[in-house]
Amino acid sequence: MNSAITFAAQARGYAKAAKDLEDRGQPERARELYLKAAKLYNDASMNSTEGIDRNTQRDLAEHLFARAQALKKSPAVLSSDGNTQIKRDSTNNDDSSLSKDDVFLKEIPKTGFSDIGGLEQVKEEIRKAIIYPFTHKELYQMYGQKAGEGILLYGPPGCGKTMMAKAAAKECGAEFISVKTSSIVSKWVGASEKNVKQVFDIARQGDRSIIFFDEIDSIASRRSESEDYAKRVVNELLAQMDGVDTASDNLLVLAATNEPWAIDPALRRPGRFSKLVFVPEPDLDAREAILRIHLKKRPLDNDVDIKHLASITNSYSGADLAAICKEAADIPLGEALRGGEARKIRLEDFETVLQKRKPSIVSWYIEARSAIQKTGEEEVFAELLQK
Repeated sequence: MNSAITFAAQARGYAKAAKDLEDRGQPERARELYLKAAKLYNDASMNSTEGIDRNTQRDLAEHLFARAQALKKSPAVLSSDGNTQIKRDSTNNDDSSLSKDDVFLKEIPKTGFSDIGGLEQVKEEIRKAIIYPFTHKELYQMYGQKAGEGILLYGPPGCGKTMMAKAAAKECGAEFISVKTSSIVSKWVGASEKNVKQVFDIARQGDRSIIFFDEIDSIASRRSESEDYAKRVVNELLAQMDGVDTASDNLLVLAATNEPWAIDPALRRPGRFSKLVFVPEPDLDAREAILRIHLKKRPLDNDVDIKHLASITNSYSGADLAAICKEAADIPLGEALRGGEARKIRLEDFETVLQKRKPSIVSWYIEARSAIQKTGEEEVFAELLQK
């Protein structure tokens, strides 16, 4: 039997057992099984050959992991009236922090730069900042160049920042540790900072690792505008990044955000996220590659030229293009469901969709320019202002 199918079947069994235990009031045992199920779904995603199945299994892994995190035991005490209450302790609780088993969303990605069409300038920036320090370590040491500085990918939503990060990990054969920022934040005082430290500690145990923080603005906002607990998280992140030494750690750090101007400026200084790489909407080659992926298994009429479709979808994000393909296919599907003859997708179907669907990132550029002007960092984000 296919290993991915085996892992997924085992995961379903653990998840069902965990739900039964949770319903019977046994949260600690349920949490253990939820984590096992999440780990198995993650293993299934790494062994799956189908992109849709792989994404679904990853989503299930993340959902079950979040469920396990929600079931972490809180100490109970008796109140003065004899009723059981949850103790609101202001000190750190060890059970609230991440364990090695918790940070399980690891993989060596299967998608490399050759699988991503276009965006060659972005790829080269990533090679210089991330890949070469791993693959040409001796040269970096020879010329006294410090490796290990982080890279921050930013740009409009739906344009492939996460995909670029995964491709970078594959190019240098590194383990890709995807950190969901929601798993970092804890209600316990001091636990969020400890979670940040443990992510780095776990990554250092691998032969070669890349830590990826998605939506990092949610845990690394400007300290001048943050509450005390958020300031402590940023301070710990600064300390950990200052302590990254690729020569001994074999560790690099990536992050992605749609709002780079919201991140604390100290994180964007040399030695931390030293390199800011703008990931724009897909160019012509990238749009053609994306369209081919989403139309590969859909029946197309002879009048559909994918290169032509790419040329008339300028300024559309990758997510937009995926939606366009789906909505164009919905037109003949709807006709067939109403009793019409099943037919292939025609060019006119795409044209009908494009008349109604405009690029989703236009509003993002407007908001970005406004936010940048408020922060006074026009020079830092000059690429955005030129759009």
